[in-house]
Amino acid sequence: MKKTGWIVCIVTMIAMLVFGSLMMASAEEGGLTLVETYPKDGQKNAAVENLGIKLTFSAPVNLEANQAENSKCFKITGPEGDLDIKVYYNPDIPEQVLVLQDLGEDTKTVAKSKNSEEYVVSISGNFKDNEGNTLGEDQKITFKTMDTKRNNTVYLVIMTLMMVGMVFFSTRQAKAAAAADADPSAPQAEVFNPYKEAKRTGKSLAQVIAEHDKEVAKQQEKEAKRMAKMAKYEDEYEEEEEVRGNYRVKGPRPISAAGSTYITGRKAAAEARAAEEERRKKKNKK
Repeated sequence: MKKTGWIVCIVTMIAMLVFGSLMMASAEEGGLTLVETYPKDGQKNAAVENLGIKLTFSAPVNLEANQAENSKCFKITGPEGDLDIKVYYNPDIPEQVLVLQDLGEDTKTVAKSKNSEEYVVSISGNFKDNEGNTLGEDQKITFKTMDTKRNNTVYLVIMTLMMVGMVFFSTRQAKAAAAADADPSAPQAEVFNPYKEAKRTGKSLAQVIAEHDKEVAKQQEKEAKRMAKMAKYEDEYEEEEEVRGNYRVKGPRPISAAGSTYITGRKAAAEARAAEEERRKKKNKK
């Protein structure tokens, strides 16, 4: 038993020594690391305007005494050479640094960022945190800017298709309306007659009116959904036009402009209902 206890003690001591040595080695190496970047390494479609990168480190790096020297540790390189940059330290998040292309009037920019080009952000291993720990090794993040010309082309194609579709459907509705007006034999919408419908179906007047009101409500709901959908598309189109600097003056639009020809017959139904109530009153008096 004593022999076993000694073995356990020796193994424990060796483990503690090894762990301590590893901790000391880590401390000697510094311990500062790059935790996160935006854009990420290898990312595509980064913004062309205000080209830059946000860097997050594992420790605070905003000590004012280090900022001048640390700012020299960053570089953004494009196809035409190094860009002039500005380095900002976040007072609210001390672990963050923002490196942006400098396009100031007093700066002679070597090269400006372009569409669909690759850029490399270099960070020197001498970059240090507030405690003096250095990054140790040079870091590089590569990303590619978006192709704004292609995006604008896609946008214009979509807008053109929307406008062609609107013109097509408007023209088709106008032709259908003109054809209906020109053809006297075309079926016309009939005004609802509750007495005639009750006689035809053998149902009571109240039942016929109730069924008609239900059908009217159904048709109105369907028409409201269709009009809401059209209004949504029209609003989206107008918003896009306003963004592009084109403005339209809205005016009142009758429901017939959307192609609706349904006649509800609510007046006739109300008159029939009133007549039925009057008949019942007279019958009760007798």
